[in-house]
Amino acid sequence: MGRPKGFSEAAALEKALDIFWQRGYQGVGLTDLLNGMGIARQSLYDTFGSKRQLFIKTIEHYRNTRLAGALALLEREGSPTQNVRDVVRFFEQLALDKRARGCLVANTLVEIGSKDREIHELLAQTLGLLEKGIAKALRQAQREGELRAERSPRAIARALTNALIGMAVSGKLALSKSAVTDIYAGTLTMLD
Repeated sequence: MGRPKGFSEAAALEKALDIFWQRGYQGVGLTDLLNGMGIARQSLYDTFGSKRQLFIKTIEHYRNTRLAGALALLEREGSPTQNVRDVVRFFEQLALDKRARGCLVANTLVEIGSKDREIHELLAQTLGLLEKGIAKALRQAQREGELRAERSPRAIARALTNALIGMAVSGKLALSKSAVTDIYAGTLTMLD
């Protein structure tokens, strides 16, 4: 029987998420990562595997925690159009965050793109969840008469997902509140 871990795996993963979110995958060395997580090298390997495997786990953790919050907004009772607007507001708040971190998924898409097939597929699946959730809400909005019948929920969902990722990336620029508010308002015109 092995020794029990001297650290909380969940807490270490959350710390890794914060580090990668702020600095990116390539922007953090293993020593800084270990120091920030408060664990030893062997503990990283035993618990998470490699730095790359840890990074993949942090993306999954981000999707299952932060992004899940946005997806839950789309499932609420009430106006489906308002739910979509609230998701846009969620991304506006990411762009306004004073830590200028943006969105981990958007940041990774820009940083790694298609250079790593497994990470690329994970990002595509994650963005697909957002797009499908928005499209579902917009189809409901059409059924309820909140969205004109000639509008394509799928096309709007794709455009909104693209705009939300752009809004999240702009969060890295630490734009003024008025600039982000303009982006938010412009994004909402897709629902008109």
